[in-house]
Amino acid sequence: MITANDIAKLLEGKLVGDGSVQITGIAKIEEAGDGTLSFIANPKYEKYLETTSASAVLVSTTIDLAQYSKLPPAVIALADPYSSFVIAIEKFIPKKQEIEPGIHPTAVIHPTARVGKNSSIGAFVVVAERTVIGDNAVIHPHVVIERDVKIGNDCLFYPHVTVREECIVGNRVIIQPGAVIGGDGFGFAPMKDKRYKKIPQLGIVVIEDDVEIQANTCIDRATLGDTRIKRGAKIDNLVQIAHNVIVGEDTVIAGLTGVAGSTKIGERNMIGGGISITGHISTADEVKIEGASAVTKSLDKPGQIYAGYPAKEAMKWRRAEGAIRQLSGLLLEIEQLKNKIDELEEVVRKLRK
Repeated sequence: MITANDIAKLLEGKLVGDGSVQITGIAKIEEAGDGTLSFIANPKYEKYLETTSASAVLVSTTIDLAQYSKLPPAVIALADPYSSFVIAIEKFIPKKQEIEPGIHPTAVIHPTARVGKNSSIGAFVVVAERTVIGDNAVIHPHVVIERDVKIGNDCLFYPHVTVREECIVGNRVIIQPGAVIGGDGFGFAPMKDKRYKKIPQLGIVVIEDDVEIQANTCIDRATLGDTRIKRGAKIDNLVQIAHNVIVGEDTVIAGLTGVAGSTKIGERNMIGGGISITGHISTADEVKIEGASAVTKSLDKPGQIYAGYPAKEAMKWRRAEGAIRQLSGLLLEIEQLKNKIDELEEVVRKLRK
């Protein structure tokens, strides 16, 4: 049986309260019940600390626990409760039952394709000619992997993933349902007759090790060369990565973001949701872009936070937004001053007569 004291030791946190409390599960702070472990990483949820029914809660060391009249039976103070909660989950929550290796009888595996040892190929999967799948792969039903694809070891593809021809996927890559890897880039040349001619998309997509791509995201193949998602990058649902884009190592991109062609995203960027990033630009390393921004030019300051439409340094954008919000009042004040000046000028004209 796992206790609050066991968790505190694992996470190297400071335990306040009863370390013998037994933990049987995890839950959100506002929904937690007896025997559960929860956490507070966002100050907005600190209000639940006095009302939660959780048996143990992970909190930040910045929280002053003395201000609360009531606390959960066990509180564990940590520098980063969110990351610590992830570690606790991995340690104490049982893993789901693994899928047995083997190839389902309805799967279509081309004779020239190779599937590594201990891999599981689900129902109605299609693996085309000369494709290589590494060891310990789990390929769920209805996945299509086209010709000459190379997939590394320990990969996990969920249903309805499509990997187009010649693309390369590294080790320990997770691709969620409906994602398309290597679809044609959006390349069309305007002709003299005002019609558009399709530009052949001859490149590929390269996904390096430890990347995770969420549901219904599209990563287009390059026109020439490769579109590349570098090691450790995490890409959310419904993200569009266009042809010849490079996404840097350990960069995270939230849902509904679109990155136009030939843009280079730096390492360890944090890109919020609903962001549009124009083509043929770049971002520096450690850049953060707040959600719903529009990036129209290169962001070349490492570690800087950007926001707005168009995106600029976040503090400058907020000052500009603050000034805009005051414009209506300022315009009214200017109009009132103008009227007073007109009245004074009229008085002066009368006095001069």
